[in-house]
Amino acid sequence: MYGRHKKRTGAKGTTYQVRYPSKASENGYAYATFETLKEAREFRENSSARLTSSPVSKEIRTVEQGLEKWLDVCAKEGRNGRDPVTVGTLQNYEYRAGIIRAYGWQKPLHELTAPDIVEFRSWLLRNHSRAVAHKALSSLHSMVKELMTRGIIASDFMSGIVVQTSSRYDEPVSIPTEAEIHALLAAADRLANAKNPKVARSWRRYRPMLYLAVDSGMRPQEYIVVPKANLKANGVEVDRALERLGEISVTKTPAGRRFIDLSPNTLDLVRHYAKHHAVPNKYDLVFPTETGRWQLPLHWLRRGFYVACIEAGLVTESEEDGGDRGAPKIPRLRSTTFLRFHAHRSECKPQARTIPHGS
Repeated sequence: MYGRHKKRTGAKGTTYQVRYPSKASENGYAYATFETLKEAREFRENSSARLTSSPVSKEIRTVEQGLEKWLDVCAKEGRNGRDPVTVGTLQNYEYRAGIIRAYGWQKPLHELTAPDIVEFRSWLLRNHSRAVAHKALSSLHSMVKELMTRGIIASDFMSGIVVQTSSRYDEPVSIPTEAEIHALLAAADRLANAKNPKVARSWRRYRPMLYLAVDSGMRPQEYIVVPKANLKANGVEVDRALERLGEISVTKTPAGRRFIDLSPNTLDLVRHYAKHHAVPNKYDLVFPTETGRWQLPLHWLRRGFYVACIEAGLVTESEEDGGDRGAPKIPRLRSTTFLRFHAHRSECKPQARTIPHGS
């Protein structure tokens, strides 16, 4: 049976060992090592429970079958009583399931133990990026928990086994300064009133979009598809967003549905564009394209946001070509940076400016 955990201290620090039955070893036992006492206890308790139980389902014996069941629940019922996932989310889950299937699982689903999952994690980290490994392992754990609630497997043998996405090499998140925000908005003002008719026409739309992004802290997927009906007397209601497949849907979570107050200047800019320049469209979009559809986020990013960053001087010289004058300039800000800035926007909320709405 499973032995008690043993604490060991060596050159690599303190670890905890648990002995468990293994048909692969000569003496019938093997050892699992964990960095924390909590992980060791969970492994011993969950694995002991697994040995004293057998799966209820005779149809779901493999990881492949478990994944099919999990995907079916996600699509038709929704996990843990929630709504079924959207088409875009389901395709993302199917992609992760494909990664999980590619691993050479050697045991039936109900015989898997924590060391088997640790080996799977190692395989993920060797063959995929850390971010992808984190998501694939998370989806597998979601499958395990779903099957547990249905009595198909007896215990959560994945408890405590994760892939950390944060790293000591990650750059700290920085909130744009007041000067940077004003420089970005001033750049949008200049572009909207440029002598070049083509530039001015493009920025007639991009300018109020950028003001709305800064003032509201909305995600690009939200303000790209904001409807005219959601513009209120002193702000904007957020209740829909663009999903992965490029279709309009509700916000990702119920908490995403919210009302955001806006400065008079921003609201004036957005209303002016919606009333005088937006082409009629069946989606009631404030910022439609000439064809009456919504803009692609990548197009807005490259043709709008990055251009404003370059105009404002908020760029970093590329190290390619030794920093030559012709080397590409990389924007220092991201299109989602205002989500962080939003919490501090009262300090430099866009104020009324003397520059007109634009041509």
